[in-house]
Amino acid sequence: MYIKKGALAMLLVVGMVATAEYFGVQEIIFPEIAALAFGAWVMEERPWPGPVWTIWFSPTLGALTGVVLMRLLPLSLVALTGLAFVFVLLQLKLARSAMSPSFSAAILPIITGIHSWAYPAAVCLMTGVIALVTQAHFQGDPPEPSCLPHGQGAPSSLAWSCRHYGKLLFFILVVALFATTWGGLFMIAPPLIVAFIEMTHPGSALRQKSMPRLLLLFTCCALAGAACIALVTRAFSGPMWLGAGLSLACALAISKVLHLASPPAMALALLPTILPQEVLLVYPLQVMAGSAIFMVFSHIWFKPEVANQK
Repeated sequence: MYIKKGALAMLLVVGMVATAEYFGVQEIIFPEIAALAFGAWVMEERPWPGPVWTIWFSPTLGALTGVVLMRLLPLSLVALTGLAFVFVLLQLKLARSAMSPSFSAAILPIITGIHSWAYPAAVCLMTGVIALVTQAHFQGDPPEPSCLPHGQGAPSSLAWSCRHYGKLLFFILVVALFATTWGGLFMIAPPLIVAFIEMTHPGSALRQKSMPRLLLLFTCCALAGAACIALVTRAFSGPMWLGAGLSLACALAISKVLHLASPPAMALALLPTILPQEVLLVYPLQVMAGSAIFMVFSHIWFKPEVANQK
């Protein structure tokens, strides 16, 4: 069953990349689609509770937010990242949505310099496909969302929320400033920001994982993605869609071998499809460094006993 569901996710990803390659519109590629398809179709339990329609609505609104910010505000990358975080946070709160990948949808245009409306249109279409297939294959009432991000037993007081998300924003901006100053931009790869948000939330599934194994998963998936894209497109002059399919296949295999499921890892494997060739060599190292920093922050400054105070 894992192979069949994984093959369905691969088919969606390959179709997305092949379409972008055929029309010459790179903005169609949204790496988080791999994470959404993996979480909604492959994992035994969908990691984002709440209505299925939020799988479509929240990332689409996030993608639109990112492009609007890029087109309207001539600010620094760090400032735009902070604004995107705040806007998506408000959107998810208002919609009572647990779709933390929406942060990635908003921040990706800022990291990669996307201004085209083709990006939110593609996100709308692809997430719509995922939502429709999910609705067709999952029966029963969905669990109530815990809002941002998914998790059980999260405090709900306004004071706790302000402290928690204020700290999240602060640390994301600190890492973003360090990454842009040092030249390691993909230390703040959007899937890593999503993982950080999930790791800091009390009761989230990702927080319960072994951090060394999670670091290994993220690093190996980033390395597999970069290697597959480099080998297929540069060494053998093959099509990008083939490299994307192999990247996701490797990520699925790594997840299976490590007995560790994490949607952001799938997005990290697919992100090299939209990166310049010269970045591929350092991309896995930057992902490893960013992962380690975010994991340290999540466990030192977001302790459950502190978070549970009301």
